[in-house]
Amino acid sequence: MPENETLGQRIKRIRHQRGMSLAKVVRDDFSRAFLNQVELGKARPSIRVLRVIAERLGTEVEYLLEGQEAGIERELALERGRVLVMKGEPRRALLSLKPALSSYDWPLGSDARVSQAQALIALGRRDEAAAILAGEKKQIELHNDRHRLERLRAVERGDRFQVEGDPVEAHLKLADRATRYGNNHDELEHYRAARILLEAKP
Repeated sequence: MPENETLGQRIKRIRHQRGMSLAKVVRDDFSRAFLNQVELGKARPSIRVLRVIAERLGTEVEYLLEGQEAGIERELALERGRVLVMKGEPRRALLSLKPALSSYDWPLGSDARVSQAQALIALGRRDEAAAILAGEKKQIELHNDRHRLERLRAVERGDRFQVEGDPVEAHLKLADRATRYGNNHDELEHYRAARILLEAKP
């Protein structure tokens, strides 16, 4: 990767590495002329457009913006925060979640913000939590993610989210669903959860 590479140069480099035309990246979401202007540094895409570009190029928004892989740090921050919320330590959870909250990548950033709202509710800061959940609800609905919508609704009600029935089977079903939708992140998460549950069985 060249030093001091701009956003547009990075997009163009990755697009060329993938052997993709402008048309293949933009499809019907925006114009080839606009993407060309972005690559030339003459236009700045919105986060929504960056998400589309990142998805088509098989990378992350953070990488396009910063030139660095998001790494595991944000995922660790999210999981640590989730565990702390469930353990009843909302203040520590909020601190832990910070690195993941700024993520634009789906579903990591959304999951982190829902967990943030859950911690805020536990601290009695319902108005802040409600504003966060309202924004995330729109994102989740856009992605048509029933599982995450159920989790969000449980948080809104102040309930603990639990999968119904056999948790291993529930995770395997969710992993299959993630596979069908090409969501590798969720697929990995659910297979990992199923494995841990199976290993914990006597």
